[in-house]
Amino acid sequence: MKADVAKFVRFCDSPLGKRILRKEAGYIYNELRGNESILDIGCGIGSFEQHLPTLNIIGLDVSEDMLVEARKRSDKTFIQGDATDLEFHDSTFDAVFTVTTLEFLEDFQKAVREIARVTKPQGKLLAMMLNPHSEYFRENVQRPGDYFQRIKHTNTKEIQEYISRFYVVSKEELFLGIQGEQVFETDDENLASLYVLVGTKKR
Repeated sequence: MKADVAKFVRFCDSPLGKRILRKEAGYIYNELRGNESILDIGCGIGSFEQHLPTLNIIGLDVSEDMLVEARKRSDKTFIQGDATDLEFHDSTFDAVFTVTTLEFLEDFQKAVREIARVTKPQGKLLAMMLNPHSEYFRENVQRPGDYFQRIKHTNTKEIQEYISRFYVVSKEELFLGIQGEQVFETDDENLASLYVLVGTKKR
């Protein structure tokens, strides 16, 4: 796991990683600003907490090694925990976000149920998932030892349909073109690295 942390640190601190994170953090900020309490599921090394200092975010990750690095990057609260068994009371958070997390979980359905449980009525979910149809995904998943090879679910429609049981989906879009060292705006299925879903919890 410490090798994973080192890889994430190298990527996030690289010029390309910084450009990607700025774009993703900007999207998260635009969607979630104004929410008083926000949970980041699968926060990793705390890059979004670092890039979004004005938002009240609690970061959660299953890896304590990741959280050790996260605490170096941000003074926000970080908690070790499992997305499928969240140790929070019902209706705790105004908003929850996940970035490239749900598709890596064996039981994403249980994670979605838990996320919905801890989200307040009319609270918000922002989920960013890898777009498996993109060149960026196809290139990375073929690299030996790449993290993308650990993905469990490549059917984003299946995940969207399950989320729709608990949230009214208000937005679905493709986002963030990545080609080589270039990062750009696009909604082209072949170029956009992420599929993004925004929903409001049903009453």
